[in-house]
Amino acid sequence: MANTLYTPEQAARSTLAALRYLTTLPRTVRQDFSQDFVAGRGMVVNIKNPITAGAARTYTQANRTARDAIVFDELDQDTIPVTMDTQVYKAIRLPDDFATFTLTSLESEVIRPMAESVVDGVTAPLLTEMNAVATDASIPALAADGSNALAVLIAARAVLNARKVPMSDRYFALTPEAEAAFLNVEQLQKVNESGTDGVLRDAIIGRLLGFTIVTDPNLTTSVAYHRDAFAHVTRPSRAPEGAGFSATIAQDGFALRYLQHYNPLQLEDQAVADTFVGAETISATRAVSVPDPV
Repeated sequence: MANTLYTPEQAARSTLAALRYLTTLPRTVRQDFSQDFVAGRGMVVNIKNPITAGAARTYTQANRTARDAIVFDELDQDTIPVTMDTQVYKAIRLPDDFATFTLTSLESEVIRPMAESVVDGVTAPLLTEMNAVATDASIPALAADGSNALAVLIAARAVLNARKVPMSDRYFALTPEAEAAFLNVEQLQKVNESGTDGVLRDAIIGRLLGFTIVTDPNLTTSVAYHRDAFAHVTRPSRAPEGAGFSATIAQDGFALRYLQHYNPLQLEDQAVADTFVGAETISATRAVSVPDPV
C-alpha cells in the first residue's frame, strides 16, 4: 500500500517542501513565531512588535552647567493579536485499486498535488491584509507599459524613508498587471544589474532601488513593504490519537501536519495535509500600496 513508501516524517517534510516552493508572499514577511505558542492559551497568538526606545535626547552645555539630571525613558513593545481559527486542509482517498495498480510515486502523485491545494488557503489570510494596504497621494499610478516604473519605485521608497522604515528587508509585491509593466524595465531585464536570475526560476523578478521585487497572481494591489509590516503564522494540528501514520513538521516559518490511515469499510487509505493559519498587519506604517496600472 501507499503508506509503506514513506515514513510519516518523510511524507510531512516532502509536503512542506512542496508548500514552501509554491508560496512567495509568506516568505517575505515575519513568520517564525514558534516561541509564542503556549498550549492551553486559546487560538489567539500575541505577536511582539520590535522593541522601540523612542527618540534620543540631548544633554547640552547649559544642562551640564546647571547639573541637570538626565531623563530616563521606558522601552516600548506592543503586541498584535493573530487569531488562528482557520484550519486549511486537503483530504484525499487512495482506494486499494489505485494504490495497488496505479500509484508509483507518493511524492509526485499524492503529496505535491495536496500541497498545491493547500498553498492557496495558507496564503489567503496574508493576501487579505496586503490587498487592504492604503496608498499615498505622492505615488503615481503605474503606466501599463512600465514607462514610469522607476518613478513609482522612487516615490514608494520616498514614502517608506519618510516613515523611517528600515532600509533592509524591503519588498515590492506586484499584481500580474503590474508585473507585466515592470518586466519592460531595462534594469530588471539585465541579470547582472538586478542581482538575480530569479525571473527564470520563481516569483523573484529582481532587486532594484533597495527593493526585492516579487509577484503573486492573487494580489489585487501592488504593495511596497518591510518584512515587519505583516505577520503570517501557521500552527500544525496535534497528532491525532487514532491515526497510526502521522507527523508534524516545521521549517522556515511554515508548519504542517500530514496524516494517513486505512479505512477498512471502503478499502482505502485516507490522507490529510493541514495546518492552522492566520495573518495580521503588525505595522501599517511599514507598507504602502501603489495605484493599479492605467
